[in-house]
Amino acid sequence: MPHPTALTRSLVLTAVCALAAACAHSPPAPKLEARAIEAHTRFLADDLLEGRDTGARGFDIAAAYVAAQYAAAGLQPGVGDTYFQPLKVRRRTLESTQISYSAGGDSIALVNGVDVALDASPYATRETMDLELVFVGWGIDAPQLGLDDYAGLDVRGKAVVLMEGAPATLAPALRAHYSWIQQKERMAAARGAAAVLTLKAPAREKYSPWERTRIYRPLPAVGWVGERRPGEVLPPAATMTLGPAFARQLFAKAGQDIEAIYRAADTAPPRGFPLDGRIRIARASRHEDATSPNVIGVLPGADPKLKDEYVVVAAHLDHVGIGPEVAGDRIYNGAIDNAGGVAVMLDVARAMAAGPPPQRTVLFIATTGEEKGLLGADYYVTYPTLPLEKIAAAISVDGLMTFHDFGGIVALGADHSTLGQISAAAAKAIGAVHVPDPIPDRGNLALSDQYPFLRHGVPVLFPNPARGLPRAGPDGIAEWDGYENTAYHQPSDDMKLPIRWDQAERWARYIHGVIARAANASQRPAWYAGDPLAQAFAPHAARARPPAP
Repeated sequence: MPHPTALTRSLVLTAVCALAAACAHSPPAPKLEARAIEAHTRFLADDLLEGRDTGARGFDIAAAYVAAQYAAAGLQPGVGDTYFQPLKVRRRTLESTQISYSAGGDSIALVNGVDVALDASPYATRETMDLELVFVGWGIDAPQLGLDDYAGLDVRGKAVVLMEGAPATLAPALRAHYSWIQQKERMAAARGAAAVLTLKAPAREKYSPWERTRIYRPLPAVGWVGERRPGEVLPPAATMTLGPAFARQLFAKAGQDIEAIYRAADTAPPRGFPLDGRIRIARASRHEDATSPNVIGVLPGADPKLKDEYVVVAAHLDHVGIGPEVAGDRIYNGAIDNAGGVAVMLDVARAMAAGPPPQRTVLFIATTGEEKGLLGADYYVTYPTLPLEKIAAAISVDGLMTFHDFGGIVALGADHSTLGQISAAAAKAIGAVHVPDPIPDRGNLALSDQYPFLRHGVPVLFPNPARGLPRAGPDGIAEWDGYENTAYHQPSDDMKLPIRWDQAERWARYIHGVIARAANASQRPAWYAGDPLAQAFAPHAARARPPAP
């Protein structure tokens, strides 16, 4: 197996033996420790790991470290006799592009990163596409919801032009699902589209601005290669974002006002139509294949029957890696996102393994490729190490937003299943309460590792401390906003941030409480009757009565 290398295996075994010797006379108490969480975070966010990019050496070191911690805690290997589930990935780098738009005998050259934003090809090192254009509104194909943006349109072999996001009329969780670009690519591919061209509607500009997209989309990207689900249609060959100036020009050629279409889309799905002209894309790409693993540890359940049901805890181990230089720094350490989340998961795993065994089995998964499109989690549900129908719940530990003595928890997914009641009890135990999602339009429920499990009908939870709402002392708002505005996915997401480690320990107690309650409950978490996510993804699963308003 290619992960870890022989040298790394030696380092792992040395670390495990040293940890075992140190603990031989004092078995670890089932207690969560701020210093352990800080120590894990400090190692994983060190410059030596170069941002833990998927498929890179720094990620491999991080994976070896996590496996060593699993072994030291006494977790069993999750994939046969190893902790590693390898995933073949491809790094693709754009070497050259020529993009043009022609209509009515006129042709204009488009500059990548200025007029449009296009990344390297996932399939070919050299390719040329010359495509007709069709506007398909939101690009959603969900007739069961009364949404069929492809109705009456022939898009086979053409480039579909669609708006990012989804209608505000959808329930927030479904809106998140249908806003996800990978989901839109699947729907476009099923209709035979050759390329997807996205538009930045004003509502999405707030969360995914064009200025950021035009810089980052042309940079090297990583994707999953190899076998997919039986019968799955591969995504279109190209996904490109259109800059606002070119988008206006494109629609004006068809006699349409794109700004008026955006405004009308707030109240009714826009009707699609063919656009004038053609888009021509010629690009050369460099491909480098590698292997990057999910790291899986198992804490076996003790109950003769319930041990064959599973609670999944996922925390993504990867980050951005080495990227554009900012203030003299090119290493995107990802201390909060997500070295801190993995650190919390590791200390919770240690504490649970040292305490009474849970009734259900708990799987701890440090995933790869989350930042590249949830690759590791998606791979796991495609090639699971156990039957998916036996997974009772999936909990995502993504981020360590512990800047203050928080009194609120935003528990995404809690409104949809009895996992929410479990979360509320765990929150109460640390002196916190659930609070509503302050940015439902962002669609965060579809933006972390719980999402692939959700799509397979598993009740999920994606929690984080809430901004502000202190129990005591400062509200942490300045620190929170500083991270969101200047450090998120930047080199400054490092150990200089004002992380409150006492609150990180408290957060770990909440995560521990959720896992333990889900693993020890007499009944597995159930979807609420009438819930839109349950109807979409688990139509035949057991239902529970929703709590009274």
